[in-house]
Amino acid sequence: MRRGLGQLALGFGLICFVAGCGGAPPLEILVPVAGSLMVNGKPLDGVTVTFIPEIAKNNRGGSGTTGVDGSFTVTDLTQNLPGLAVGKYTVAYSRMRLPNGSAPPEPKEGEPVNPGIIRVETLPTHLQSPDPRSPGSKIDVPAAGNTALQLQIRAK
Repeated sequence: MRRGLGQLALGFGLICFVAGCGGAPPLEILVPVAGSLMVNGKPLDGVTVTFIPEIAKNNRGGSGTTGVDGSFTVTDLTQNLPGLAVGKYTVAYSRMRLPNGSAPPEPKEGEPVNPGIIRVETLPTHLQSPDPRSPGSKIDVPAAGNTALQLQIRAK
């Protein structure tokens, strides 16, 4: 009887081990990514800078929002931590505002964003989804990261 229980426990442990090994893919190592964005040579606050991976393995890219000086820090969308996985990215931009042009209110800590607030895109369409063949829309994140990105876009 004891031998049977021992074998059963060993078998169950082996099944759990094998099942655990086939679980979620390993998290990628993130490197710091930050910089500044200038629109027509001037900083623009509230622009979401999104990094879309050229070859998506485990990562899903990241984004950051510019402050009044145009600076931003990128947060990985999968791990919700600062940085990005090493690789090539296409950069896209968005700046959502209320219909009167003001910034949407920030939710208080612990509160969800109110989806009922009407927001409108204030950047021209060609800036929201830039042509991936355009050299200015490609960013290469090296193994050491890059905290001095200088992004320049021209609005018509």
